[in-house]
Amino acid sequence: MVRRWCGAVLGAVAIVALVGCGKGNDDGEDFGNLIAGAQGTQLTRAEHPTGWGRSECFLCHPLEEIHRVDRSGTGTLPLADIRRLVDRDRLGSCPLCHGSNGVN
Repeated sequence: MVRRWCGAVLGAVAIVALVGCGKGNDDGEDFGNLIAGAQGTQLTRAEHPTGWGRSECFLCHPLEEIHRVDRSGTGTLPLADIRRLVDRDRLGSCPLCHGSNGVN
């Protein structure tokens, strides 16, 4: 009985976590023009408060939703190249543009 209850609770928590992350649309995630931020594309605690210090970026930023639209306003971001890099290097690619995110 306890085992079934624990499984149900863990399942419910997982569903809530997944629903709370990512938006599931073709326009990708829209956090505005990151280049215009205080540190450019480098994340800061103030700009990324709920994710600061977390290393599993893809839990809330699914691969299929990131780097889909050039929101820099320049129209020059090589999105296809960025997606290939992220597909190849996975989480190791995030710090190249977004800094450490408070992860040591």
